[in-house]
Amino acid sequence: MKEEFRQAMQQLWQNHRGKTVGLAVGLILGIAILCFGFWHTVFVLCCGLIGLWIGVQLDRGEDILGTVGTKLDRLLQRSRW
Repeated sequence: MKEEFRQAMQQLWQNHRGKTVGLAVGLILGIAILCFGFWHTVFVLCCGLIGLWIGVQLDRGEDILGTVGTKLDRLLQRSRW
């Protein structure tokens, strides 16, 4: 039984990778919203995206603080009168 299930999951992953990931993400988000509420889930997702962005910057070897400072300076200059 375990071997059949493992083979079925492996075949599903190989043939329908996008659908499998989409289903898993949808289920996880749905459960998170039911358990924690919409805004708490959105907050956690935003924190995760910020962490992903920082990780990508580190992998590229870029200066994170300089990049954030530059973008923050540009944003603040636009908002000044």
